[in-house]
Amino acid sequence: MSVDAQFPDELLVGLTPEQREAVTSPSRRLLVRATAGSGKTHVLTLRIQRRIATRELEPSDVLVMTFTRRAGEELRRRLYRADIRDVRAGTFHRAALNIVNQFREDHSLRPLNVEANRRRIVTPLAQHLRESGELVLEDWQLPRLEQEIGWALSQGFNGPQYAKVARRLRRDAPLPPSQFAEVLDRYIGLCRSRGVLDFDLLLSEAIGLLRDEPAVLAAFRHRNRSLYVDEAQDMNPLQFMMLRQMAGDDPDLFCVGDPNQSIYGFNGANPQLLDEIIRTWPDTISLDLTRNHRSTANIIAVANTLLEEGARGIKPAKDEGEVPVVRGYNTDDEEAQHVAAWLALKHRPGSAWKTMAVLARTNAQLEVIAGFLDAAEIPYERRGSDHSPASDLTPSDSTRRSDETQRDAVALSTIHRAKGLEFQHVASIGWAEGQLPNYNASTPSELAEEQRLAYVALSRAETSLLITWSRGRNDPRFPDRSPSRFLHGVEDAIHDIERRNAPLTGEARRARLAAIRAELSGVDDSRISSDFGPH
Repeated sequence: MSVDAQFPDELLVGLTPEQREAVTSPSRRLLVRATAGSGKTHVLTLRIQRRIATRELEPSDVLVMTFTRRAGEELRRRLYRADIRDVRAGTFHRAALNIVNQFREDHSLRPLNVEANRRRIVTPLAQHLRESGELVLEDWQLPRLEQEIGWALSQGFNGPQYAKVARRLRRDAPLPPSQFAEVLDRYIGLCRSRGVLDFDLLLSEAIGLLRDEPAVLAAFRHRNRSLYVDEAQDMNPLQFMMLRQMAGDDPDLFCVGDPNQSIYGFNGANPQLLDEIIRTWPDTISLDLTRNHRSTANIIAVANTLLEEGARGIKPAKDEGEVPVVRGYNTDDEEAQHVAAWLALKHRPGSAWKTMAVLARTNAQLEVIAGFLDAAEIPYERRGSDHSPASDLTPSDSTRRSDETQRDAVALSTIHRAKGLEFQHVASIGWAEGQLPNYNASTPSELAEEQRLAYVALSRAETSLLITWSRGRNDPRFPDRSPSRFLHGVEDAIHDIERRNAPLTGEARRARLAAIRAELSGVDDSRISSDFGPH
């Protein structure tokens, strides 16, 4: 007998009670906090599948907002295997672009261009300010200026709003608040005059249309009756504003995320927005998926040392497995050489190259690894922009180190681009101060995000995990590095596992044997006779 007439029970076999509730709950509003490896994508897909199968929804009623092109593609692929078409899945930016384009087409307006590279707008703006004598901005200041513009826009600020908040927060900005506020407004004005929107201004444009144009809002809600948000912990305030405009007061809404994997603070993301979902729609049902089905118990024990105290209820679904390993080296070349050797040892029947990954904080660290993989003739591929936010508005990254037809290759990826992925064997490199945490992280919130980034790296591993760092003695920029502060808890957890697994010797062994004999001597001899004697 099925749970629902058109949704067979066998699709629910193997789900935990919490997963099953997330799939079958009749509530129109759910927030699912799902730890790494808890099967959140499977749950999200099954919920959509069940609601379509039971005629609660048509596929064309569903809009799923993911954070990368690849996440949207994977969701559509899973639904396609269930013979479900017409579900729309893409980033917030894709949804915003559709809203803006439809409005402009309906009103015979010229399409706006979306500029993915903010530097192309910041550079001419800085040049104009310099030439006019209004403000001297050197080229070395532009990356920091660009970053602060991105943060301000992701919060939904204009110049005066930014200045007020920046003073209150005492932000470490490249310019004084009032001066930067003027630059921010000039940047927005330059974009408007050129008919160009960057990714954040695209969201703002869509928010304005949903707020100010009743016909736009009515058409959107008529077409998108059920909203799903994947990786909700990565929403920034601007994206949450858009969600609130899209959803209204009584939405059909399903959000899933993990505050422990919030790693896009540079994009304005704030994991506290998960709580804002509850405050905005108070009758939202909150569920927790805490059972990790991906990693072995030993990997989880090590990764959990990077979580805040209140988040350590994560339970492993697998046995202990291999003990994770930490290794330090004198130079980056030694580190890369040993990582290549470790990968080669893991390459055996049942462990293809594509089941392995090397994860780093920055792309520059991966360049050294790539050279040694080339020398060892180990195939690899870069995980590119398809795994980045708003990636479905940019051309697909089809350039790979390996031949496109050869899928059996080690993945080289930054930790940010590896989120949502999993591999049997993971080498996480660069666990040194200045690298992880990155030297740019100085405030408590920035260091907390670096710690979450480290957690994301370790929680990609299913079976085996290698963590490495280098003293950098061949690096004139950052020589004599020290091990990352995050390694202290990691190494303590590994030592605990090793002590637990070590064979007993000497007095400890004799004491254990004595305890066993004492326990056995208390067993009723007559019971032993009756249990094992002749009958």
